[in-house]
Amino acid sequence: MHHDLIPVLSEDIAVLKDLVNKVQTTQDFRKKQQLTNDLYLSLNGHMAIVEKTVLPMLRTFTGRHLPDVFSAHYEQIRELLSDVMAHRVEVAGLDAALAVLCATLGLQNERERLFLLPAIERAVDADERAYFALASCHQLTHQMRKEMAPFLLGEHTPH
Repeated sequence: MHHDLIPVLSEDIAVLKDLVNKVQTTQDFRKKQQLTNDLYLSLNGHMAIVEKTVLPMLRTFTGRHLPDVFSAHYEQIRELLSDVMAHRVEVAGLDAALAVLCATLGLQNERERLFLLPAIERAVDADERAYFALASCHQLTHQMRKEMAPFLLGEHTPH
C-alpha cells in the first residue's frame, strides 16, 4: 500500500499545479469559480491522504518534526481555502484570495516534492526492511521449533 503513495501524491501535485495555473490564467469568472471548486476538492483530498496516511507513518519512522511542520502548513492552507471560498462570489475578492492561495500552494508543492516524497520513500524502505527482518525471524523461529521438536518430545536419543 505504501508503495502506491508516492505515485498518487506525485500525480496529486501535478493536478494541483495544473489547477493553480488554470485558475490563475482564466479570465471567465464562471469558469474561474468552477476551477476554484475543483481546486478546493482536489486540495482537500490530497491533504486528507497526507494527514491520514503519510504523516502518521512518518511520525513512526522519522519522528514528529517533519509531520508537524506539514500539519502546520496544511492549517495555513485551510485558512486560505476558507478565505477563497468566502470570496468566490465576487471577482476582485476571489482574485485576491486566489493569488495568496496559489502562491502558497506553489511553495507547498515544492516542499512536498523536495521533503515529503523523499521522506515517504525512506520510510517505506525502512518499513520494508522491518517487514523482511520480521519475516526472517519468523522463518528462523519456525525452523528452530521444527528442529527442536524431537528434543522436546523426547524422541532424540543421545549418541
